Amino acid sequence: MEDLTERRTLQDLQLSSLDGSMLLQTRRNTKRKCGVLSDATESTPTELIQQCSLLHSHQPTACRGKENHGNRFVLARRSRQQRELASGLSWDHLPDELLLRILFYLPLQDLLRMCTVCKRLYRLGFDEPLWHSVDLEGLTHAGPALQQVLNTGVCRLRCPHSFIEEPPFTGTEAVKIVHMDLSGSIIPTPVLESILCRCQLLECLSVEGLQLSDHIVHCLSRNPNMLQLNVSGCSGFSAVALGHMLASLSRMEQLNISWCDFSNDHVKSVVSHVSSGVVQLNLSGYRQNLTLEDVKVLVLRCPNIETLDLR
Repeated sequence: MEDLTERRTLQDLQLSSLDGSMLLQTRRNTKRKCGVLSDATESTPTELIQQCSLLHSHQPTACRGKENHGNRFVLARRSRQQRELASGLSWDHLPDELLLRILFYLPLQDLLRMCTVCKRLYRLGFDEPLWHSVDLEGLTHAGPALQQVLNTGVCRLRCPHSFIEEPPFTGTEAVKIVHMDLSGSIIPTPVLESILCRCQLLECLSVEGLQLSDHIVHCLSRNPNMLQLNVSGCSGFSAVALGHMLASLSRMEQLNISWCDFSNDHVKSVVSHVSSGVVQLNLSGYRQNLTLEDVKVLVLRCPNIETLDLR
């Protein structure tokens, strides 16, 4: 009788030891399969946009569930859908319209991080309504970020005081930018050409202090809805190209063309071709080239001027 008791005790000890080892081993396997990704580094918008194109093509490995039925230890694989339904409403069950409404309130960096989570969020994260307005002010190495932004259908783009490196942007299709500010940026002329040659809907543009070219000026003339233009401090274009651009922009209301590298011919092109409906005009910085006769011609051609700066 004592032997039987001892045997049962030994069996119980063996079973409990086995259960404990199996549980420990199962927990280790589960931890290996369900690794946690931690990212403590801060990323710039440029880096985040580049990461969005490197999404994993495989889905995460599902973790094994565990259930105990009585005294038996059972390993069971529960489907992903069952696990999510057990914990409540799944993120995957939300409609695209609701997710877009949520993503609309995220800052740029958070939105870009969301795009790296899965293919669905990547698709929704670059949906056109979310990229109506983008601000990349002061961004260094902004080329890749700007290239991606131009392909999202952005309408308002601020990228002043940024460094936009070569090579020129690819693509020939027209972009939907209406308001754009590139003033004070460091951007090579060929790169600027590759951007502005795709713009035909511009209404407000500032390229203050940039090096332009005749080709860029001709590209600007293909924006008939231009209302505000700031080319203060620009250089690199001829008087003929300038006159052709101003004659094409017949809806111009505000023009800042001060302190450029102008000759007498440049000044006369402005006076002779600026839109007759202009309301605000800044022609300061041409004391040696602007004559009183030029001012008389300008005032007669533009009767709606309210602000005229000739400093």
